[in-house]
Amino acid sequence: MKHLSIKRIVILSMMLLVAFTTAAQQKFHIDGTITGLSNGKIYAYLDKGAQPIEVKNGKFKIESTLTEPVLDLAIAKNTEIDYEDEKSFISLYAEPGKQILKVDYADFRKAKLTGSKTQDENYKYQAILDQIKKKYQKEFDKVDELSKKYTEAAAAKKDEKTTEAIKYEINDAKEFLEPAYAEMTKASLKFIKENPKSYLILNIMVFNLNDMTYDEAKGYYKNINPQYANTEAAKNLLKEIEKMKKGIAGAPAGSFKTKDINGNPLKLEDFRGKYLLIDFWASWCVPCRKGNPHLLKVYAEYKPKGLEILGVAADDDDKDKWKKAVEKDGIGVWRHVLAGVQYKEGTYERINLDQDISEGYNISLLPTKILVDPNGIIVARYDGGEKDDARMDRDLKVIFSK
Repeated sequence: MKHLSIKRIVILSMMLLVAFTTAAQQKFHIDGTITGLSNGKIYAYLDKGAQPIEVKNGKFKIESTLTEPVLDLAIAKNTEIDYEDEKSFISLYAEPGKQILKVDYADFRKAKLTGSKTQDENYKYQAILDQIKKKYQKEFDKVDELSKKYTEAAAAKKDEKTTEAIKYEINDAKEFLEPAYAEMTKASLKFIKENPKSYLILNIMVFNLNDMTYDEAKGYYKNINPQYANTEAAKNLLKEIEKMKKGIAGAPAGSFKTKDINGNPLKLEDFRGKYLLIDFWASWCVPCRKGNPHLLKVYAEYKPKGLEILGVAADDDDKDKWKKAVEKDGIGVWRHVLAGVQYKEGTYERINLDQDISEGYNISLLPTKILVDPNGIIVARYDGGEKDDARMDRDLKVIFSK
């Protein structure tokens, strides 16, 4: 019996190996046609970065081995993706087997891929969002117009006063888009609920976690297709979901040890015994800067009662602008530190995450404020601008009236 059991194990192991090898060796093949480019090169972003794809007589082929069930495939004009030029690249979902791709060299956004179930689902999802965008086309056009104005002003090296004024115009214009964003969020959550087994859900969820509780996100995750459970997208999603435990009411405040704007050592424990409001902001964040006058009033009112404020800025790559913003806004009355974001030289790969204060609080949008009690436990979290400021004011009034 013992030998029989070993034999079964060997056979089972061989079957699993064959199954794994078969899965790992699945290939995809794309036959493409492109208008606007008869002969030349485009670039497909595969495992080893940008791979040149030869275009001959307006036709091209892309093929590779898939190590996962679905490939997030980017195709672009150049060896580096220019995210500011949306017409120069497209992201698609390739699957095992043969697919057909039609590309317009003048506008990659018009590309059409057939033969991929996941891409078909993506077209369906994008169509839902496009319907919402059409309702607010005037507002979106206004933001685009101002963004172009800002780009042109920056390129012409206009003075800071001019470019800053345009940034505030853009921020004001975006406020009219809040109903659109709210509708798109609602539509995205509905799509997640109705299509739990789609690979697409793994990516949609990442961009909508701010509108879910930890339990809701974990519930959606448990319903994903088991076929995708070991993909990089699923692992990344789970990692982001687990981060949601940080920076919320009842959790311990993320510990840190750094130096302030004046070079003096600073750590979380320095604030023990007092309420601490941690303000995550940046010099380039218009809503953050617009909220500073209100924050100054809060500080003036509650500082004598035991409130401290700590500014944590995402300005690690431009310390001069950070210091200038602190001085200009008159917020040097409380202490300031940099977040501590670091990148591997010459890349956008994050390193030394344990030194990034934001990581300890799961900060994904600015401004975000975290209220910590005298024992180092988080009392409340305020994501966003003016609307959450009102809630913060109510909380502080209750706390300091006791």
